[in-house]
Amino acid sequence: MKKILSVLVSLILLAIITGGILVFLRYNKNPEQIVPYPYSFLKAYPEIPMEAPILIAGDRMGEYFAKFSDNLASTISANLDNAIKVQSMARKGHGIHRTLHQLSSLKQWPQILIYQGGSEEFSEAKFKLSEISKINTNFARYSDDRVETMLILYPWLSRIVYEPIERTLFTEIPKESEYDQKNYLRRLETELLLYRQHLIQLVAMARDRNTLLILTTTPINLDVSPKVVCDFATTTSIEADILTLRDMIAAKNFKAAYAMASKLSAQNPTHAEILHLHGQVAKRLGKNAEAISKFQESTAYDCLPWRVTEVQNSIIRDVAQNHQVPLFDFAGLLEQNYDNGVTFFDELHPQNIYYEQGMTQLGLVIRNILKL
Repeated sequence: MKKILSVLVSLILLAIITGGILVFLRYNKNPEQIVPYPYSFLKAYPEIPMEAPILIAGDRMGEYFAKFSDNLASTISANLDNAIKVQSMARKGHGIHRTLHQLSSLKQWPQILIYQGGSEEFSEAKFKLSEISKINTNFARYSDDRVETMLILYPWLSRIVYEPIERTLFTEIPKESEYDQKNYLRRLETELLLYRQHLIQLVAMARDRNTLLILTTTPINLDVSPKVVCDFATTTSIEADILTLRDMIAAKNFKAAYAMASKLSAQNPTHAEILHLHGQVAKRLGKNAEAISKFQESTAYDCLPWRVTEVQNSIIRDVAQNHQVPLFDFAGLLEQNYDNGVTFFDELHPQNIYYEQGMTQLGLVIRNILKL
């Protein structure tokens, strides 16, 4: 009997020691972080001195947007003794993870922060493909309100709660990742999960610092065809049908083309080229609402992530609504003017007149919020 008890005690002690070692190893492998992002920056971002009460942040689209900040400043400053200044830290190549890293360097936050981005979220790999399962597991744990509350109170517990992963390390200069369609499709769901979480963190950071955050959707040139059709979405038979549809469009037989496009897009709802051709035919027949809808779907299924799509804009709208953040729907403004002729001067950027109109409308929104 004594031998049995001795063995049981030894086994229990061994289990406790082994468990303790595993917890210790897990603790050492994990950084302390409330949100389980799969990457780390090697250096803090250089401090950005604040020189204006309004700051524009984002990627290349935010950088271009900021070129028209004088229109924003003049609209807000109307009837004020002193002109309002607008500053920008938006940068080409800066996905929202880099925008948040920039903002973390601010010692003084602006009164108003305007975000425009989403067009370069796939330019830099934020995680290793081998870690996707663990990343999803960690975010599933974080989504539990009880876990989130616990980690806010005791952040060090994150080193035990989250699964250790091989982290992606970022330097100060963005490094564009090589495109591979299979890898893109594997990354897609997790990238969109991260984009939503980054936006939610942006909301939280702004509120913690009493900064008024304004989210903006990013304009999409709906007339530009998708760059790449996903391999899984097409077959030799489908490609033959597309040639027939194109012949109908070239012959200006738009009614027949519309019937065929409607049938093909219903049968192949993830084929970006078919969706775009459906939009083109609908536009020719004056069905602009349907055309815009199909063009938006086409951007979502483009297998080359070269710009913002309706998916990112939908996430922006959703986060703004769910977290009660002011939204300036710049993409919606362009869609309202879609039947007014050419609205874009290249594949990415609207004509200057729409930037000027957009900044003026945004300025009026800010005046209304601030009751100026």
